[in-house]
Amino acid sequence: MKKKIAIVHPKMGWGGSEITALFMIEALKKDYDVFFITTGNFEIDSLNKYYGINLKKGEFSLIKVPMPFGLKNTSKFSDLRWRFIQRYCQKISNQFDLMINNYNFCDFKKKSIQIATDIQELSEIMHLDGFKKMWYGKSFPRKIYNKICDIISPIRIEEWKKNITLANSNWTGKLIKEKYSIDSITFYPPVVGDFDNIEYNKKETGFVIIGRLIPEKKIDLAIEILREVRREINNLHLHIIGGEGNGQYSERLKMICLENRDWIFFEGRLSDKEKNSLIARRKFGISCRRNEPFGIAVAEMVKAGCIVFVPDGGGQTEIVANEQLIYNDINDAILKIENVIKDEEMQKV
Repeated sequence: MKKKIAIVHPKMGWGGSEITALFMIEALKKDYDVFFITTGNFEIDSLNKYYGINLKKGEFSLIKVPMPFGLKNTSKFSDLRWRFIQRYCQKISNQFDLMINNYNFCDFKKKSIQIATDIQELSEIMHLDGFKKMWYGKSFPRKIYNKICDIISPIRIEEWKKNITLANSNWTGKLIKEKYSIDSITFYPPVVGDFDNIEYNKKETGFVIIGRLIPEKKIDLAIEILREVRREINNLHLHIIGGEGNGQYSERLKMICLENRDWIFFEGRLSDKEKNSLIARRKFGISCRRNEPFGIAVAEMVKAGCIVFVPDGGGQTEIVANEQLIYNDINDAILKIENVIKDEEMQKV
């Protein structure tokens, strides 16, 4: 009889942690009975197309966590949703030989594997300003919210320490060691995709940025940087790849793209094949979110042969690992991008 493994992910979307969960199913399905525990929709055909995989119904079992009506379809109140998931997993954990939590820390009342991916409650990852400073900071509403969460299923850091912890970068591992005194093993997410092998000098002098249209990704900053670079190098362009997230921010970005449609192209969410084809035909990529825990989009662009510029914080610097491509502010970004584009020999390094 095959051993039973449960993989837990709170809510499937279109990001980096999801691809790790899906490829774990792919890797384990032949040798184990795999159970995937989540909330919300699990549209296998859409996920296959977007991530370039080929999972089939019947290769694993899907378990939907019962959720209160107000939490079924919303992406908000993620901590509260997680407490319901944790409580549910505690009740059924003895049914499995191993449980793997694919999204940060867990207390399943048995030793498990936990993968630290995007610990949003830490200020180093989530920049607290405006409403977020009130909601995620030490405010009275936050205290009430945390109390409600603890009533549902409390956090016990001592239980986290009993688990095997994997971090998606050395940077993330260092952070959780400092904050929680938890040791970890660095486990970089899988970077998949077939990219066309195009000679570098035949690629377009264009940039790609990949990410959901949310303020944290700072896509507007990428536009600002490249607009300044175009004063010196006016033949470059930018492709923005990513699904819509924050409504107001998305609309503002799409308006900027429309006003600058001679050099900015909003591609939206693309399939794996479409995305890979577009990336492989551009010379450059850019990321502007500082303290990205890993940066799966950066890794994809690098694998496709792009020269990628990233800010000086987070796991993405481990992917690029070249000081000429790591910038500390907008002026430094403009200078380094101009230097690299003008120096063809530097591009070959």
